[in-house]
Amino acid sequence: MLRFLVDVNLPKYFSFFNQDNFYFVADMDLSMTDEAIWDYAKTNDLVILTKDSDFYHKALLAEIKVKVVHFQLGNTTLQDLHDYFNQNWTVILKMLQQGHLIVATQESISMIL
Repeated sequence: MLRFLVDVNLPKYFSFFNQDNFYFVADMDLSMTDEAIWDYAKTNDLVILTKDSDFYHKALLAEIKVKVVHFQLGNTTLQDLHDYFNQNWTVILKMLQQGHLIVATQESISMIL
């Protein structure tokens, strides 16, 4: 089962993340750098869920890959985010089986091997 590290730019109190396989940067240390988050995810075999484009770029350039789902959804309400996850989470999970970088937008979901 995949385990996820939810970055601070996504809501902690979100029903999709209310499972034992979701961990939160906010619970660890709000002052963690992106590098520390990356290293923690790499060490603990976690998929980073984020809206931060820095992780997108790092996922493209890093020698040792960490799985990242980069959400490019703009400002959304919790209800819109919930609807998005209801419609797309299964697709994202399937893509994570093959790729290390998933880019999720309102219009499409793409995978970068």
